[in-house]
Formats: sequence, C-alpha cells, structure tokens
Amino acid sequence: MEEATQGVTDSGPVPALAAEGLVYQVQAKRLLDGVSIKAERGSFVGLIGPNGAGKSTLLKTVSGLLRSQEGSVSLEGSDLTATSTKQVARTLAQVSQTPPYTYGFTGVELVLMGRYPHMGRFQVEGAADRRIASDAMRLTETEEFSDRLVETLSGGERQRVFVASALAQQPHVLLLDEPTSNLDIQHQLKVLDIVQGLVAQGMTAVAAIHDLSLAARYCTSLVLMNGGKVLSEGPAEDVLTSANIEAAFGVRTMVFRDSFTGMLSVSLLEQATPTESLTSGTRVHLVCGGGTGARLMYELQRVGLTVTAGPLGGGDTDRSAADILGIEYVPVTAFGPIDGEACSKHLELVELADIVVLCDVPIGPSNAAVLEALSSARQLVSIEGTPLMGRDFTGGAAPHFFENLNPVARVAGVEDAITQVRALVVDHASQETGEGTE
Repeated sequence: MEEATQGVTDSGPVPALAAEGLVYQVQAKRLLDGVSIKAERGSFVGLIGPNGAGKSTLLKTVSGLLRSQEGSVSLEGSDLTATSTKQVARTLAQVSQTPPYTYGFTGVELVLMGRYPHMGRFQVEGAADRRIASDAMRLTETEEFSDRLVETLSGGERQRVFVASALAQQPHVLLLDEPTSNLDIQHQLKVLDIVQGLVAQGMTAVAAIHDLSLAARYCTSLVLMNGGKVLSEGPAEDVLTSANIEAAFGVRTMVFRDSFTGMLSVSLLEQATPTESLTSGTRVHLVCGGGTGARLMYELQRVGLTVTAGPLGGGDTDRSAADILGIEYVPVTAFGPIDGEACSKHLELVELADIVVLCDVPIGPSNAAVLEALSSARQLVSIEGTPLMGRDFTGGAAPHFFENLNPVARVAGVEDAITQVRALVVDHASQETGEGTE
C-alpha cells in the first residue's frame, strides 16, 4: 500500500484529519454537539461509545457524506468543503456500517471500484489497477471470493471484501465504521492487524469499535462519545476507566492489564438486581491478603456497599483486585514490616467502617498490630474456615488474640460472610427506619 506523504507547517506537522466544533442536527436533535477530534498522521484513533453516541454520524461528517451545520473539517490541512470530491476519494476511503448496493457484482469487481478515483472518466482498469486490487484481496484473504457474486457471501465475507475495496483506493486516511461487525474472532483480529500494519507504514485510521478491549489493544488513542459529545479522549489507559465507562454505558466494569498480553482489558461486572442492592451507604472494611478478600470485595461492592481494605503488599492478589475495583486500601511493601503510618491509616479505616470482616489470613509478627486495631471495630465478622493452627506463625500468640475478639458472627467461609454482612446491613437499615417513624 502507498505511504501517506508528511505535511508540515510552521506550527508543526499537519494532522491527517481534524474536526473542530462539529454540530449536526436533525429535527432539533443534536447528533453531534460541538465535537472536535484530531487524527495525527500514522495514528489509529478508535471511536468508542454506546449505540446512538454519534460515532457513525461523526465518521460520515468528516468524510463529507454529511454536511455539518457548524464546525469545520480539514483533510491533510485542506478544508474538506473546498476539496474536490475526486481528491477526497483519492485521499480518504471509508468502510461503512451500511454496505453499498452491490447486487450483481463479483468480489473482484467490487474491489476494483476502489480504483475509480484514480481513473479518468472513460478509462478502464489497467494491469496496475488489477495488481493493486489483487494485493488488497490477498491482504484481506478474500481472493477466493473474486468470482463470487457479492450477494452470495456471508455478512462477514462481504465485510472483508468492502475492506479490500477501501484498501484498493490506496488512501492516506481510512475510516471504518464497525469494521469487525459480522466477523468471527479470527477475522476480527486479522482485519485489525491489517489496519495496524498499514498505520505502521504511515496510513491514518479512524474506526468506530464496539469491543472496548480490542479498541484498547489496537488503537493509539481513543475518543469516548455519548449523546453526541466527547466525554474523554487520549491514550487507552486514560480513557478506559471504570468511571468513564459507567458514565457512557451505564454499567460497572473492571479495567485491568491482561497478565499474558500486557494489554488493557475490560470485563463487565455482574449488575446487582433491585432485590440485591443495598443503598444504605454502609462501609465495610476487610482485613485480608493472599486472595482471601478478592471475592468479598467484588460481591460487597457489587451490591452497593463502600468497601475498603487494610494493609496489602505489592504483588498480593487482593491488592490487584482492589486496584481493578477501585477500592481504597493501605499499600505496604511486600513481605516487609507494617510501619506506624500504615497501622494508623488502617485504624482510621476500621473506625470509619460500620462492619469489619476479618478473613482467614495467616497471622504473623508483621500483622499483629493490624489485628490489634480490630478492637475498635463496631461490628466484627470473623471468617474461620481455615483452622487457626494452620495459619498461626506467631509462636503461639494468635489463640490468645482470638480469645479477646468479640465478633458478632464467626463464619466458615466467604459465602457465609457475604450473607452475614447483608443481614447486618438490612437489620441496621430496619432499625433506622423504625427510629425515624417513632
């Protein structure tokens, strides 16, 4: 594929595509409301957001298919409205969500249509055009569809042929509206691999992508949209936060780096049902570590409780879970002593909590002070599924400590602890309601 030329002005490199203050309105409804974006040369910009956010409208507007009522679009530094249609087609290609009319055309004929912007009015395709079309079909693995009528192809197969046609234009800027729709997992990755490879060669790509994890994996920057506005833009780690995703999509998620790929991944959290939700503002503090608290963090936060955790060392599974869920905890050095500052912060969280849960963590000299703070707990639930003798590394001091505890409940495991915490929260809420009606 042909590499894009690099334009530079006195103020620096010229963006391949830029939009400023776009407003597009239909019957008093603003589908775009002051949208500004910029795609630098050799970048892959991902447009993300819920259905109706304005992603497709934005792509149609920056391509010239729609004319905005306000704002401007520049293509390689030139005003889009002052650029000829043919020059736009030589510079920019688009793969739309709604496919064009293709009845009666074979795959290769459709791909060759991508060469039309480079041909004269009465010119027919030459050997060079056929070679470029063949290269595009080979790259997208659609050669087997050369002689097939497009209407006989599956949705995913057609999508790949449309991508091949766009690549045959040899554009500097490639716009894609849901390029992976209708594709199986293998071809989703292959299409995005192709786009990423072209971007590495200097092409600029802007794509609307529904899969947030794929967007984070392939795009150099993301633009999060909702209601015709840009909510956030920048690198994936800045845009894909749990708070941003909830603001745009109305769902709770975990955003974390995959330990195998090192890429950001987004996982949908199970949403609490109305009967499960506990909207009392109750705070629950966990004394955990080594994976004993992760499930509790998830389940208690899911139903609407404010969850905190005590000291957690680097590399601890529970610390990773707290980071992913956005739970406040006391950070300490792995396997090191817990200093006075950390103990003071832990005590503060214990005193703020309505309920404290002591997980069945190993007990040693380093966390003895952490456990002593539990005497300040308003209500303590102790998980004692693992026998104390199997996790006592204090030289025999732990049993004495446990004798001095006064938990409201001793439970055998995490599920029982969740049930107990729910019961305490409901009981507390009932008491407050009763007091308020007296």
